[in-house]
Amino acid sequence: MSSHYSDPQQIEIEKALLLADQGFQQYRNLSGSRRGQFLRYIAQELEAKESNLITVAQEETSLGIPRLEMELKRTLNEISLFVNLAESKKTSFSRHSIEEEVKDIPIGPVVVIGASNFPFAISVVGTDTISALSVGCTVVVKAHPAHPHTCQLLGDIVKKACKKTEMPNGTFQIIHGQCHTIAQSIVAQPKTSGVAFTGSLTGGTALYKIASNRTEPIPFHAEMGSLNPVFALPNKLSEESSELALNFLEAVTLFAGQMCTKPGAFFLINSSENSSFFECLQDAVHSANVPPMLNQGVYENYENCITKLKQELTLFASNESSESEIENPAYCRIFELDSAQFIKSSNLRTEAFGPACLLIRCKNEDNMLQCIETLEGSLTGSLHASKSDHHLANKVYHKLELKVGRLIWNGFPPGVIPGVATHHGGPWPACTNSSYTSIGIEAYKRFIRPLHKKGFPD
Repeated sequence: MSSHYSDPQQIEIEKALLLADQGFQQYRNLSGSRRGQFLRYIAQELEAKESNLITVAQEETSLGIPRLEMELKRTLNEISLFVNLAESKKTSFSRHSIEEEVKDIPIGPVVVIGASNFPFAISVVGTDTISALSVGCTVVVKAHPAHPHTCQLLGDIVKKACKKTEMPNGTFQIIHGQCHTIAQSIVAQPKTSGVAFTGSLTGGTALYKIASNRTEPIPFHAEMGSLNPVFALPNKLSEESSELALNFLEAVTLFAGQMCTKPGAFFLINSSENSSFFECLQDAVHSANVPPMLNQGVYENYENCITKLKQELTLFASNESSESEIENPAYCRIFELDSAQFIKSSNLRTEAFGPACLLIRCKNEDNMLQCIETLEGSLTGSLHASKSDHHLANKVYHKLELKVGRLIWNGFPPGVIPGVATHHGGPWPACTNSSYTSIGIEAYKRFIRPLHKKGFPD
């Protein structure tokens, strides 16, 4: 494939994947207790260097100290899950019957391409990396250019853990670079056995094609765009209009709307009884805080998206101000439209990464159900209903469950707590494979494959 990066960069990539493959032959055969010890040491170093990590991450992302502290704690909690997973197994994951055995084995060197909005949890030491290491895969991380110093600090911690616990050479490596073709080359490398990606639909789709069109296609597990629709049914909206409006806006603006599970569309059935909800929502938007966005690039992409929406839709409410002194301000924008326009315009059914959302007015129940049929796959869907909405709720539920990976009853999606029952995935374009989760203990299943053994002696 053609490239725009320097030959030394290409040599570094080829060397890293060759080393990862060589290290894999040893690492995959280590006992689970050895791998658990390795992961435990990573966690210890993260805790020891927490203050410096938080400071550097804040300088590079503007996410805020409380948010980063919470994210690092979540990352540590999830590492502990994978320590337990690794230590509960000797060298492999097996399922037995009387005469046969299915042995789950690691797939090989895994490439991790993390997210800009989660510098700890979906990055160098995030779920992708730790889950792959826990089951015996070596890992090559493509550092995110939006927070390179944070990535390097985390990479140094993992490297130190490799040395301290005497892991094979090539167990973990990190590659930096701004150019998109670097990630493309890493995915295309013959020694790459699987990829975990979190990012935009455009970037994920391009890399997915490379992974699929290789001489030997490989698993490509991507989390990409997601509209995360919310459906508020008539009686619930009438009974709790103010509470719904405030909670909805909080979900849209959480961390400047830079969440993969941020609600991007709110559906309701048009009625004169909705006036209280509309008034409360407008007031809340007008007075909403304006935080900074992650970086200049994210801000510009968000504003470009808003410009296109303004050309097609009516702006229902905004806290936009020409007087803001905040760099890369995350202005909240709520646009309104009727369901006919939403159904007709496929370009409106995509994610706007930032604190923006569509407010869709449906004519009737059938019209709302038609909207669901036009939706693309999402990570989450939310259904707000009271007991008196039961009949319609049942219809919405059965259509919406086909479109999402997580269905929420009388709640909003932001915030994923890693655990045994966690599923963070959904139909395309939310993910490339809706059967797998990218968060929680089950994430390791992306990096193993079954080997069926029959007739072998005990």
